[in-house]
Amino acid sequence: MTNPQTQLNELIAHLEALTDILALDPDSQWDAHFRNCLSIARALAGSSHDEEELTSLACSVMSVYGGMGSFNDYAPWQNGRFIAGMESLDEASNHVYMAARAIRLRNATDVG
Repeated sequence: MTNPQTQLNELIAHLEALTDILALDPDSQWDAHFRNCLSIARALAGSSHDEEELTSLACSVMSVYGGMGSFNDYAPWQNGRFIAGMESLDEASNHVYMAARAIRLRNATDVG
C-alpha cells in the first residue's frame, strides 16, 4: 500500500503542474480553487496531519470535477483562440484527479 505522505507529495506535484498551466489563462475561474488546494496540501505536508484532513483535501480537489459547469467543461480559449501552452491541461487535470482519488480511496478502505 502506498504511503500517505508519498500520495500527498504526488498530489502536490500534480497540483503545481496544473496551477502553472492555469496561470496562462488570466480569466480562469479555476485557478483560485486549485491554488487553494495546493496551499492546503503544502500545509498538510509540513505538519502531522491525520487521515480525515487528507480525505477532506481530496474531496475538495475532486469537488469541481463532473456535472454541468464543472472544471470538466473548462475550455482554455481567449479571443477565439486556444491559449498557447495549455496543450497538457487535460493530462495535468487527470493526474490531479487520480492523485486525489487515490488518497480518498485509500482513506475509505483504511477506515473500515
